[in-house]
Formats: sequence, C-alpha cells, structure tokens
Amino acid sequence: MTENTRVRFAPSPTGSLHLGGARTAIYNWLFARSVGGKFLLRIEDTDVERSRKELVNQICDSLQWLGLNWDEKPVFQSQRLELYQQKVTELLKAGKAYRCFCSSEELEAEKAATIKQNKAYRYSGKCRSLSLQQSEELMAQNKPYTVRIKLEPGVIEWDDLVYGHIAVNNNELDDFIIQRSNGVPVYQMAVVVDDIDMRITHIIRGEDHIPNTPKQINLFRAFGQPIPQFAHLPLLLGPDNKRLSKRHGATGVDEYREQGFPAEAVVNYLALLGWAPQNDQEVLSIDEIIQQFQLTAISRKPAVFDIKKLEWISGEHLNRMPVAKIRSVLVPKLIAAGLINQQESENRTQYVDSVIELLRGRVRTYNQYLEWGCYFFQDPENYDEKAAAKYWHTPETNEHLAKLSQELATLTDFSANTIEETLRRTAEHAGLKAADLIHPLRLALTGFGISPGIFQVAEILGKETILRRIQKAIEYFKT
Repeated sequence: MTENTRVRFAPSPTGSLHLGGARTAIYNWLFARSVGGKFLLRIEDTDVERSRKELVNQICDSLQWLGLNWDEKPVFQSQRLELYQQKVTELLKAGKAYRCFCSSEELEAEKAATIKQNKAYRYSGKCRSLSLQQSEELMAQNKPYTVRIKLEPGVIEWDDLVYGHIAVNNNELDDFIIQRSNGVPVYQMAVVVDDIDMRITHIIRGEDHIPNTPKQINLFRAFGQPIPQFAHLPLLLGPDNKRLSKRHGATGVDEYREQGFPAEAVVNYLALLGWAPQNDQEVLSIDEIIQQFQLTAISRKPAVFDIKKLEWISGEHLNRMPVAKIRSVLVPKLIAAGLINQQESENRTQYVDSVIELLRGRVRTYNQYLEWGCYFFQDPENYDEKAAAKYWHTPETNEHLAKLSQELATLTDFSANTIEETLRRTAEHAGLKAADLIHPLRLALTGFGISPGIFQVAEILGKETILRRIQKAIEYFKT
C-alpha cells in the first residue's frame, strides 16, 4: 500500500449522492490519502433511460463540497462502449467466452423446468458446445445472441479487508452474460474492464456487492490480470435498524449542505460510521482522520445513522472553526435570506464576527446562526407568546422598560457592563428584581424568550437599535 495504490468511487447518476454513497467515497478517499495513493472518479452512466447529466453535476458538486478531490480526469462509462466491445471480442477469440443464441422464451422454459424440480436456476450451458462454424452460421442468419463468460471449475476466494476470507465455488455460478444482445456490456463486464484500464488496486464498496465479486474475479482471471484487493463496507442503517432510506428523513448529501452542516462535520461523522480511531476521539479534523485511518479497522457490524450525533459533531466543528471561515459561509446565507445586502456585508465585517463569536457554542449548523440570530440583522416582527405571557404580563412592564430606555439613552459607554449596571440600578429604584427587567428586555430586543447573555446582545446591537426596539415593543404590548 504505497503511492501505487489506486482506488475509485463509481456512482451511478440515477439519483443524488446519498449518505451511504458518500461514506463509500470518503473511505476510498481517506485510504488513498493515508497511503499517498490516487483517488479516481468513475461515472457509471450506461443506464441511458435513468442517467441524467444534472445528477452527474450534483454528484460531482457534492463530492467537491465534501472536499473529496479526485486525482485524474473522471471516467464516463457511456464514452467507453467501443472499448468494452473490444474486450468482449478478445475473450471470444481466446475461447474464454461464447455466443449464446438461446431466446428469452427458451431461457424462461429452462428456468421454469429447473424451479419445478426445486433446484436453483443456473443456465445449462446449452450454447457452450457450439462450434465456431455453427456460431457463424447462426450469426449469418441474423439470429440475436448474447455473449457469456466460460467459467472454469474451481473455487473463487479472496481475503476481504473487512469481512475476512470468502470462498465461492464456480459450480454455484453459471456462465453469466457479459454482453447483451444489443451489444451493450453488462455491469460486471464494464466495471472489470474499467478497473483494469484504470489500474485499480483496491476496490472499496458496499457489502451488497459481495455477490458480484466472484463473477468479477472470474473476469479478471479471464483477462489474465492481477486481482485487486477487496474491502466491503457494512450497511448504513436508520434508527430502526433498517437500511437507511427516505423514510428516516434526509438522505442526500445536498440536503445536509442546504441545512447548513459544515462539510468537515459530515465527513467526520460519516467516517465514524463503521470506523473508529485508536484513541476513540470523535471530533477530528480531516488531517487527523487521514493520519489515523486504516481499512482493517472498519467494523463488519452495520452502522446506525444518528442525526443527533451528527448535530453534536457539527456544533463541535463550528465551535472550533476560525471566525473568518464561518463568515465566508454565513454572509452569502444572510444575503440570500435578505437580512443584509452586499454593501452591508463588506462594511459590517466586525459586526458579523461579533455575532458569530457570541453564538458560537450554541449553534450546530450555519443555518442556526440565521434562525437563532436573525434579530441581529432585523427588528423582531413578532414576540414569543409564551415568553410574553410569562414576563410581560402587567401594564407596569411598559413603564419600567420606558424608564430603562431613558437611562440607557444617557450612556456614553454602551458596553455590556454599563448596560447591566444601568438595568440593575433601574430595577432597584423601582423595587424590582433584575430579572423583572431582563426578561422583558430580552423579548423586546430579540423577540425570543431565550438568547445569549442579553447584555452582550445589547452591546452588539448598539444604542440606537436598542432604544428603537424597546419603544417598538412598548407600542406592541399597549394593544
């Protein structure tokens, strides 16, 4: 496992990049980076009816957002049909494959007869014994045919880097089709040709591909090529221990990006679903994961996706992230939400940074900065009803807030400390507890019943905004 290591991620563009596929890509990328190898991208787009260009773009965009940069130009299977057909011809000429002229009706009848005998169906090999002359005569009659691999007796075995030793006897397989009657190769053929051509040394993919492995090893042998090492990954499950799907909520990487999760947190969390560093540390930078990652440390046990755990890891990453990096993501979101404009984003950098610092440790996604900190960028339009009923329940509250506003207006030092001193002094003169003013003030300034320290919030908002919002709340609660 050196710089000659070459792995590939091979998505099919029939859907967006989901979390299971992303984890597979992450493990391939981490393995390549941990040994100084190459991470390659192959788009398996031979399903013409279901593959769509916009999904290719979405998959590539999601991979790039995650930071999974590939090292060579992506390979598109749809552009390699001629190569696949050449390789099929090679096997035919070498006597390692043969043309099968059995019609679908014949095959169905053969299958029905086998099932009737309570046996597992495998192609009988009827066309395997056709002579070259017989095959050419049938071709001359334009009779449709598929191409099948000619399996040799023996056992196919490999040492899976996750599941250990696996062995399958070829007599459990049949001479499977490698090229359809329309001249298009099947999945098994295309991926082996690609893996040989791309010089793939390690194939890291989901455990649902284990049944494909014996067939593909047979093809590697037929081509006389070295067989890559295989590592099959356990399934990704939902909280109900069933395969992760839409019924469990968002499963697309793009959905988590839209929800405001940092890419670093998504990579960190998905990497832990089946693998753990030796020190059991859970919050790691990408570089730390690369340094510790080992394929052999991947568990065979299916991993359960837990959105709460992802949220926690996301919050930890945001708490450790440089303010400037958070700002670079947050400002476009603020602009898109109409909370600031482009000019304000350029002129209020220090203000935005202050907001980030105050909310840091409380938020778990970029979007929560907007959700929980919107009042830093616009006056509240509504006030939390439960908080209002609890803290703004007498007409005297208006009078006390008005008095506080008068006192705050006289301040020349509008810092959190002087704001707090002024509020406590005002409450004491009115015979109130400080909380009797703190809670209504919070409601007036933020619209919420909870917030970071209200004196720090007030300092960031500034005197003009504070006085305006207090007056606005007083007018609102008069009615």
